[in-house]
Amino acid sequence: MFLRFLIVPVALVIFAGLLLYAIIHNIRKLIKPHNRKGKWLNIVGLLIPIAIIATIAYGFTLGFAELRVVHADFTFKQLPKSFDGYKIVMFTDAHVGTFNSRPHLLQRDVDSINAQHADAIVFCGDIENISPNELEPFRELLTSLKANDGVFSVLGNHDYSLYMPDATEEEKSAMLQKTKDTERSFGWHLLLNENMVIRRGNDSIFIAGEENDGNPPFPRRADAKKTMHGIHHDDFTIMLQHDPTAWRRQVLPQTTAQLTLSGHTHAGQISILGYSPTQGLYPENRGAYREGNRHLYVSSGLGGIVPFRLGMPAEIVVITLHRQE
Repeated sequence: MFLRFLIVPVALVIFAGLLLYAIIHNIRKLIKPHNRKGKWLNIVGLLIPIAIIATIAYGFTLGFAELRVVHADFTFKQLPKSFDGYKIVMFTDAHVGTFNSRPHLLQRDVDSINAQHADAIVFCGDIENISPNELEPFRELLTSLKANDGVFSVLGNHDYSLYMPDATEEEKSAMLQKTKDTERSFGWHLLLNENMVIRRGNDSIFIAGEENDGNPPFPRRADAKKTMHGIHHDDFTIMLQHDPTAWRRQVLPQTTAQLTLSGHTHAGQISILGYSPTQGLYPENRGAYREGNRHLYVSSGLGGIVPFRLGMPAEIVVITLHRQE
């Protein structure tokens, strides 16, 4: 399973090699062109691979380094009056191991999150690539995330230590427990098919968090009944679920959560003329979606297994809740 993470970088290296060959080939032809028409064709043949290589280089450097702060507003009749204007900062798919060579980018991201002065911060899974050992260099940084009501998190498919082909089941289980313990040591509220209540005087809302629930081969460990335990039908609930495919398959029919927050897709980390390569795989690929009076927001994430983004910057999402009078 680990090999699939190498497909993109290996393909890009091979592609870049072919482009370099094309550049050298066309330079040779330009030195001794057979005719005027051939000269212009060789110029075009030279410029195209140069442009493609420059685009790839941009994606690995400035593209991956770009961060945008997205603002999203949601209005609900069920939202208690005391929570009108409640601000949630959402981030997801940090994949912190990818930032080892550029830790200043993750520092900037955390600073940007804290600068929003949120009522709550939520993290929607995939804190690591392969192993919880990736988290240790960033322990102090991730512990510095602060919000009035705390930081809430769930696990993503990468957090279950599934992508270590040589590890035994016992070793994978130990790694998973280490991931859980490490997140909790940050001071985060890790929600594993459970919920927490937030109160403002006599008013309250719930933040519920499911374990990952994806289509195969991704883990399917959500338990809606456990997650919603103690929540009444008319209680306002925010659901954290890493995989957006669970929204229609599981969250809508089995829970009463009014707002679901997800990640996982990265929106392909690429957008060319508005097209993302993951659009065909995920009907809810990025942004806000609605079914009746229930909403989903899918973020394109903060990091990535491959440190490459083109037209799809890393993002944090500032969500503001409004009460409909």
